[in-house]
Amino acid sequence: MKFNPCLFGFLPTLVLAQSPALKLEDCLSQALGRDPQSQIDSLSSVASHLQEASWNAAWRPSVNASVGYNRLSQIDAQGITLLLPPSMGGPKTIIMSPDLPNQYAMSLRVDQLVWDGNRTSHQVQSTRHDQENWNASRDKNRRDLSVRVATAYWNLGAAQAALVAARTAMARADSQAQLTIVAYRQGTALEQDTLQARLRTRQIELQVEQATASREFALQSLCIAMGIPLSYDLQSADSLRSIGPVAAPPTIARPELRQASEQILSAREGVEATRASFWPTVQASAQTDLQNPNPRYIPNQDQFDATWKIGILATWNLYRGGSDELSVRRAELSLRQAELRESLVRDALSQDLSRRETEYNLSRRRREIAAKNLPQAKRDLDLANIRSQVGTGLRLEAIDRASALAQAESDLAQAIATENIAAMYLSIARGEEPRWK
Repeated sequence: MKFNPCLFGFLPTLVLAQSPALKLEDCLSQALGRDPQSQIDSLSSVASHLQEASWNAAWRPSVNASVGYNRLSQIDAQGITLLLPPSMGGPKTIIMSPDLPNQYAMSLRVDQLVWDGNRTSHQVQSTRHDQENWNASRDKNRRDLSVRVATAYWNLGAAQAALVAARTAMARADSQAQLTIVAYRQGTALEQDTLQARLRTRQIELQVEQATASREFALQSLCIAMGIPLSYDLQSADSLRSIGPVAAPPTIARPELRQASEQILSAREGVEATRASFWPTVQASAQTDLQNPNPRYIPNQDQFDATWKIGILATWNLYRGGSDELSVRRAELSLRQAELRESLVRDALSQDLSRRETEYNLSRRRREIAAKNLPQAKRDLDLANIRSQVGTGLRLEAIDRASALAQAESDLAQAIATENIAAMYLSIARGEEPRWK
């Protein structure tokens, strides 16, 4: 039996049949679960929450305890002599400075911040805006990842449809080529017809190979977007169809704009927190001491005595070499940079919206044209088959029409995928959630 190269056209069927089929939702779920950037943004948001808790802890009282021991050099005891009459037990000497070389001390101190010029409050607000900034960054990264997965998924679906269409055309061309060979042997066809049939069959084989390569490229793109090894073989389980017209623009802000706005608010709070360094810091404190000897007791005695004290302290930073002024200027420059970035983001989003609307309109028109061409290609193939069967047309025409039908089916599949991708990007440009269906 002579080997027929046309049998290669059936290999993609076996490959697709053995490949696991996944829906778009499954691919998105797996990709988001493996995405390290989303985990990084989540950890950054958690770190911002911890920073906020750290700033709020400044308003809680701080409690400090200390225990100490000192060994002093020996001294001569000093005192005063009271000249009392003998009836009163005099004269009598009172030791004012006894020789007590061992000193023990225990202390408990409580400090409470009363006012710091609203510095901590501004730092807390700045940290909260940083949290929203990280949340917007996480939403943006997850959206971008979802877009990459959906784009690769739809391209894979279009490549699969093109591969099936090319395989079907291959089978039809092979059938017509075999009939041409039979007709040549019966003397009803020329040898040139058989050569032309084989040549055109070979051209359809090249279409099958090209469709196979396109599918492999789309599959690799999907594997990379999902974060799975390139050796995995998957196929699209969802039918390739248009997701329909895009809805009206909503009022939801895009993550990029939210992120820029939160950066401005955080920078403003940072400026106010830096300016608050010029205000005094007021702090209340209470302390109790247990000492042996206690210097507040005169004369000193070799025993533990307790004392306490409470107070309030106001501290100003009058001059620190101009570092506070420089910090304020640096914070104001950061604010100006954030405002300029927001302006750039708004301009870029406006341009992106206009470009996405144009792309969507063009892709929809292309899909409509491809959808109209497909029925005509089917009718041309049916007429070519009828003419070849009744002997009024060449079988080469049937092969050409089969190839044209495969190309029309491939064009329609790619046009649908392109329209879906354009609709998805347009929904993102309008501030919507990415549309998958």
